[in-house]
Amino acid sequence: MAGSFTNIHFWAWLVLSAAWFLTAFLYRNKKAVFFWAFLLFCLCLGVLHIRNYNLLPPGHIGSLKIKAGRDARIQGIVDNDPVSSRRKTSFYFKAKKLIAADKAYPISGELLVNVFGPARDFHYGDELILEGSLHRPFNFGANTNFSYPDYLKSQGIYYILEVGKAREIVFLGRDKGNLLNFLAFKFKHRLEGIFEKYLWPLNSAVLSAITLGERQGLPRQIRDDFARTGTAHIIAISGFNVGIVVFVVLFLLKALRIKRKCRYFLAIPILFIHMCAVGAQASVIRATLMATVVLTGYLLERDADIINSLSLAALIILGYNPRQVFDIGFQLSFVSVAGIVSLSPRIIGWSKLKPKSNVGLRFLANSFAVSLAAWISTFWLVLYYFRIITPITVLANLIIVPLVSLVIILGFTLCLSALICPAIAVPIALTTDFSMFWLFKITHQLGALPFASFYIGR
Repeated sequence: MAGSFTNIHFWAWLVLSAAWFLTAFLYRNKKAVFFWAFLLFCLCLGVLHIRNYNLLPPGHIGSLKIKAGRDARIQGIVDNDPVSSRRKTSFYFKAKKLIAADKAYPISGELLVNVFGPARDFHYGDELILEGSLHRPFNFGANTNFSYPDYLKSQGIYYILEVGKAREIVFLGRDKGNLLNFLAFKFKHRLEGIFEKYLWPLNSAVLSAITLGERQGLPRQIRDDFARTGTAHIIAISGFNVGIVVFVVLFLLKALRIKRKCRYFLAIPILFIHMCAVGAQASVIRATLMATVVLTGYLLERDADIINSLSLAALIILGYNPRQVFDIGFQLSFVSVAGIVSLSPRIIGWSKLKPKSNVGLRFLANSFAVSLAAWISTFWLVLYYFRIITPITVLANLIIVPLVSLVIILGFTLCLSALICPAIAVPIALTTDFSMFWLFKITHQLGALPFASFYIGR
């Protein structure tokens, strides 16, 4: 943040970082001085990194001075799994050439493309020439502190290309993307097809959102119910969902009588395939990296410290893209996990439960402590960005989280049964539909309680 919001010259930050490093080295035997000097040295390094990251290379589309609404023809490759709705099809587009006056100029960088009209049959890795209106992202809505341009910038997106119904689209070829991503998206579509075949349409859409990151089919009512109960993170791919994936994968591998170390070794690539399939969002990357660090620790027969794993995940993500520090999902993910780790043991300590207490009572106390710690740690971020307070969250998590965990496990079981033994898929699907019916009903009833949630400044 210091690097983005200060006008101090790059070389000044470089001198400061050298000075703090020298101070830390000279006073390495004095813990307090060393700690603060090294902390400030790391801060300066972070500033230098984000300053360097913000310097776009020559020919990058983000450095072009293009008048808003100007027509453009751009050749490039579809760089994610396209999302279709009634009005448009959207996808990220890796630009390769800007075509003007029958001449092609090499460019780099990514665009967000919106192709309006009936759903088009675009796929990851398609190479296209698109013609449309080019403009910078702009904010919409005045009731939150969420910045849409900043969000897209954190994803490396500086321009949006709007392709109208009558605009020309030239198809140049397929399969120009990464093979791993291609296979992951193909597997994802296979699972979506299973949900659509066996589940009610509403349940299929929600389960696709929870497990596969496909949120475009979610009804507004469902979104609002989860938002009012403060459990909206459940219907987005996050650390919670990745944790369930880890549990299911390890359980299945254990059922196949695979040895413990082999289970951990096989689980890591499966997690990365899942990460690619759901779009590699910041929260998924963070959770996948954390799980990988923990599993690697088990492989090496060493206990993994959650805070160290969290810090390593943050270091890797910010090392690759320092602008992720401004992403709301990134902030909520790290703050919530840090809050749970640091606050929940203290909350449990306040309950003064004895180790020999009833198992059910201890489970309830632990669940309450985790829910309360997560709510306290993220309360101020949610209030700042979305201007909403959800006192019902602590109670809602105690009821909704176990239900969603059951639904996710049933969803994966349904997929596995449909792929291996379709005969047992129907009863599993009926159980999933029944569970999701009660999930929606309970969530709606909790959100409708008096003072369950209220907005500030609206």
